[in-house]
Amino acid sequence: MQKVLFFDYRELEVVRGFTRRLQHPAKCRANPLLVADRPWEHGNLQLYGSVVKVPHGPFQLWYSTVQAPWCIRLGYAESEDGLTWERPRLDLYREGGRRTNLVLTQDVHGAAVILDQADPDPAGRYKLVAGAAPSGCVKLFRSPDGRAWRELTRDPQIPFRPDSPMAFLRTADGRYATHHRVARWSRRICRSESFDLRHWSEPRMVLEPGPVDPPQVQFYGMGAAPYGPYEIGTLWIFHTDEEEMGGGHMKGYQDAELTYSRNGFAWHRLEPGTPFLPHGRGGAWDRGNLQCASQPVFLADEIRYYYMGTDMRHQRHWELEPQTSGLGMARLKPDRFLALEAGRGPAELMTVAFTPEGGQVFVNAAIAKGGWVKAELLDDQGGPLRGYRETDGAPVTGDSVAHRLRWRKAETAPTGQRVRVRLRARQAKVYSLYLAPPGEEMVYHRFKGIA
Repeated sequence: MQKVLFFDYRELEVVRGFTRRLQHPAKCRANPLLVADRPWEHGNLQLYGSVVKVPHGPFQLWYSTVQAPWCIRLGYAESEDGLTWERPRLDLYREGGRRTNLVLTQDVHGAAVILDQADPDPAGRYKLVAGAAPSGCVKLFRSPDGRAWRELTRDPQIPFRPDSPMAFLRTADGRYATHHRVARWSRRICRSESFDLRHWSEPRMVLEPGPVDPPQVQFYGMGAAPYGPYEIGTLWIFHTDEEEMGGGHMKGYQDAELTYSRNGFAWHRLEPGTPFLPHGRGGAWDRGNLQCASQPVFLADEIRYYYMGTDMRHQRHWELEPQTSGLGMARLKPDRFLALEAGRGPAELMTVAFTPEGGQVFVNAAIAKGGWVKAELLDDQGGPLRGYRETDGAPVTGDSVAHRLRWRKAETAPTGQRVRVRLRARQAKVYSLYLAPPGEEMVYHRFKGIA
């Protein structure tokens, strides 16, 4: 599948009349889905952790909780639908003689988990990164089921203390990558990579506050996941209190901005200063802090962003204070991260020239009453292609992630020649444009760009 998203305009030649608008996941009405109310959770639940959906199996959740005076422990929960969660009583760690759902207790800071289905060894398909005692530096753990974890080696793999929520992902070429922080660079996002999990690259800073960010904006951490040729991220923005002077700011609140990268190292914020997933307002249960899981969950018809919310703002040792802390979830339709929005006057875009791999042509768009989207194919020089003119096809209307574009004498895109796609729209939000070759299974988060 070939696809054009509108994170930037690299694959577009012309954009006229559209307004870029960041879209926002819709928070689930059933939130909070899970509340930290077990004795060994001490009233706090942090999403220094992950949510994974097992193919043909359950949702799995790993979350952090803090035991005084200071020890981060990793809890585990499961769900059949991702809404109703159960904390299994395991024999791995007991507290007061009682079984708990704790799966790691060695002060695991910033834990992130992946289910690595490309690993031929079933004993290690679950992989976890975290800063862990005694050094606090980044270590790797392996597990056959996400419950019983074993260290990859006794010594840390990355000789830095992360002091942050971490990302963990595997790229299309087989690299493992993690995001973490390096103390000397304060709250900025660094990245390390490895092909074998044992030997990791020197951390490189990949994202820091920009020249227009106020002094009160810091980058607490960033989750990430592959999305076609991109990586998309949720950047934890820490808004510190202005009256707190000096270094080591601790007072404030967190929300999440949307980021993306084409290579894992050059990262961009889609709309700096605007939260993609904001913390709650007024008396909301998540009015204090909002922390996204290490990566979203891609289901067949929606993207789920799981997050931690609390009614307490960030402050020194805030995790140990009495609070309401729980798990939330927000939904987004496929590709609907950012819209090109057309008003009453027609708007137009044209792609760069590319070679289609054939197949049907689709547009993901929400079209208001009285609105429309029309399309035509052009040749390399921008001239109309016979049979693919706008007048040869019918406009599409309504709201669909898969509006099929048709022309009277052509059901599919031509092959073997370079073309451009021109879209015109009125009273519509356009999210993506894509081509699906015959017989190919369409998975919205697995695609190639056109350029």
